[in-house]
Amino acid sequence: MIRFEGVGKRHPDGTVAVEGLDLEVPTGRITVLVGPSGCGKTTLLRMVNRMVEPTSGRVLLDDTDVAELEPAKLRRGIGYVIQQAGLFPHRKVIDNIATVPYLLGWDRKKARARAAELLELVGLAPETAKRYPFQLSGGQQQRVGVARALAADPPVLLMDEPFSAVDPVVRAGLQEELLRLQSELHKTVLFVTHDIEEAVRLGDQVVVLREHGRIAQLADPHTLLTSPADDGVAAFLGRDRGLRGLGLRPAKAVELRPVDDGLRYGGWELALDDERRPIGWIDRSAGTAELQPSAGYRPDSDTLRAALDAAVLSPAGVAVALDADGRAIGTASREAVLAALTPAGGGPVSVRKPDPADAMGTPAGADTVGTADGADVVGTADGADGGR
Repeated sequence: MIRFEGVGKRHPDGTVAVEGLDLEVPTGRITVLVGPSGCGKTTLLRMVNRMVEPTSGRVLLDDTDVAELEPAKLRRGIGYVIQQAGLFPHRKVIDNIATVPYLLGWDRKKARARAAELLELVGLAPETAKRYPFQLSGGQQQRVGVARALAADPPVLLMDEPFSAVDPVVRAGLQEELLRLQSELHKTVLFVTHDIEEAVRLGDQVVVLREHGRIAQLADPHTLLTSPADDGVAAFLGRDRGLRGLGLRPAKAVELRPVDDGLRYGGWELALDDERRPIGWIDRSAGTAELQPSAGYRPDSDTLRAALDAAVLSPAGVAVALDADGRAIGTASREAVLAALTPAGGGPVSVRKPDPADAMGTPAGADTVGTADGADVVGTADGADGGR
């Protein structure tokens, strides 16, 4: 566990970066620091590995004041991932990953074997080991950076806006990869970002900071989105915070209309191939056979946000539920998705941590989406004409 006790940082010119912060970062969980630029996020992160020294208070790592530890030794025992990966351009990928094991005195064979294991762990092909950083994409470089941080199996991982320099698609993939790794490795992660969507997707607990590192709110993602501490936090979260909350809840809560019950919604009909994979929607009322794209989601792994997005994108207003092989297993209208937001649809269980013990209460109903209001929505969820 990492603990900040009355931590402050005042620069020689009198500027206060952090003032009197108290915070606990739980063992084996992801804690995200989020807030506007200049609020002290990175300063706090770097206090843990002594890249920044506090001017007051102390930082404890498993009840040991880090100020009592030799900086180089401390840093070798903490994984550190930064925005641009920070790889050594003159070293091959495998030797970049093996950097800390080399510093710890591991022999070359053992260090490279560990690096090869980590390449696979972060989803990179074995041939990547022989390349240089300039031969990799930005997303691949960030994966190498994560692998390097994990090379000596440190219990603590510090991540300073590690995914902010890549495009949105790659960023989403890297976030998913981090969650997968964390489900296997259970590291104590302190993660810095300015992106509230990234914060609520990744964090077990989210710390919203104000100027001088003051804590505006510390909460789990669901509580943060549904119950902001004050107007300032609500403004920072944005007007679409209810929609972000959909990303914390599993799509399996949506009641499906089985494919065998028919594929007609009003004038629209879903066309399937011989393997029951969706081909597209046909507007029978138009008298043509022109296909319109269908949008699908995976109930076993996607969130309510993905299900609602699929329904909104569909010309019929209906999302297609798919199995792992892309075959249609059912359909869900927008109303059916919204019905899953009501208390009967289940609590806000995170799709990445589906343990019922982690459920955080009952959703806020109309506050969450703004339209899910009970019977008015549920009443059309399972009728053949309920898709529009």
